[in-house]
Amino acid sequence: MLCLGMLASCTQDNIIDGGVSDPKVNMTTYDYLKAHPRGLFDTLLLIVDRAEMKNVINSTGTMFAPTDYSINAYITAKQAEARRIDERRNFNLDSLFKYYSPQMLRDSMSAYFFPETITRDGLDANGKIFPATLRPYDFLVTLEEHTNEDYNAGGLISQRPKFMFFNRIIGEKDIIVGGVRRDPSNDPVKVDMRILCQTTGIISTTGIIHVLDNSHVWSRSLKLNIN
Repeated sequence: MLCLGMLASCTQDNIIDGGVSDPKVNMTTYDYLKAHPRGLFDTLLLIVDRAEMKNVINSTGTMFAPTDYSINAYITAKQAEARRIDERRNFNLDSLFKYYSPQMLRDSMSAYFFPETITRDGLDANGKIFPATLRPYDFLVTLEEHTNEDYNAGGLISQRPKFMFFNRIIGEKDIIVGGVRRDPSNDPVKVDMRILCQTTGIISTTGIIHVLDNSHVWSRSLKLNIN
């Protein structure tokens, strides 16, 4: 099943459609991202090129692809930080490439790529843990049923749709107590970072692509320690 958000509209208000489509695209992962009709991954690919990672994302495995909205959100956050020090300061893509070495960019992007083939098949709400290419970070990938009360399971659609989540494990894998997610240590700082996948199950000629929700902030949302 290929679950599609309205990527073609290139808006931040995503509508997720559980329709069935052919998940296979006759191009590599890099070329698929490059060919997006609205250029949703153009800035992402500039980072991939700067990090010299084209061969990595075109290797066998799975990529959780952040959109350009995620990159822009990161740059906006960095500019806000800079202007708290001096309101005349700017931070843009050129700044990112100036202050972040190719290795730092490579480390940041490596958190989004996994050598395993990760698909919806075999996933459930408990999920499976996968080590990212960037060590020592582990991620939990879950497939969870839509539970909002505004969804009418007794209507035209007999089954509730299931959405994939990309979870960065901060301390230990979260547990749910009284309907609330928390780290087993009860430390709120260690609550896992949880990101909806707005598109899942794209099969390129080189691997699997899942697209992260536009609200995700590249790198920062994952709480990576990149030096």
